[in-house]
Amino acid sequence: MMNKRGYQPEFYTLCDGVRDPAIRQRKAEKIRWALTTFAPAGLAHAVGLDVGCSSGLMTAAVAPLLGQLIGLDYDSVALAAIAPEDRTAVHYLRGDAMRLPLPDKSVTVVLCAQVYEHVPDDERLFHEIHRVLAPGGIVFFSGPNWLFPIEPHYFLPFLHWLPAAWADRYLQWTGLGDHYYERLRSLWSLRRLTAGFVVQDISLDLLRTPFVTGSPWLRRLVAQLPQPLWALIYPWLPNFNWILYKR
Repeated sequence: MMNKRGYQPEFYTLCDGVRDPAIRQRKAEKIRWALTTFAPAGLAHAVGLDVGCSSGLMTAAVAPLLGQLIGLDYDSVALAAIAPEDRTAVHYLRGDAMRLPLPDKSVTVVLCAQVYEHVPDDERLFHEIHRVLAPGGIVFFSGPNWLFPIEPHYFLPFLHWLPAAWADRYLQWTGLGDHYYERLRSLWSLRRLTAGFVVQDISLDLLRTPFVTGSPWLRRLVAQLPQPLWALIYPWLPNFNWILYKR
């Protein structure tokens, strides 16, 4: 899905969520739990790549699980904000996610969390992830759902359902921005995007954890959902979490 506008300039400066340590730590714990629960053995010797690492808050928290971790982002402002203590365990690079500066089959774990909707060409992004991932390697993928009616970056209803020009005007009317850069996909479109991988859906598993669902009673409710009801709700979730395996 090509976005002709390119990368959004100053995203790190504009987005409060990527600068909030508490939010980033909670997301990092989610990724750590997913990797330790579902990844094959051998994480301690794995070479990892965090695509869209931003200021490294999540990257540094995940790094102790892996033998080596590379953080990559296009936003030079975000990379400049990486704390000195977070640079010791991670090698950070400025680079284009659609042209990863890594050799073929050179990493065994890829983190791609809330990234696909921000790049100009998400099909190229996943082609590159597949290229650099070694056979038997895995991807932790997390991304928003186009069908969920509240846009997840601006929290405006139906923003992402509008044609590009209308979405721009909507943002301008609300005073939240000049252009809407993000491009979201539905469940079925995401499945086509990741067709080169074997997909293990862990969305429900994560909803049963405190990393995603803070309320204990709500976690119990999710755990007791009958499968037919879950199947009806699932395509409308705000976010999907998958483990992708390279064939």
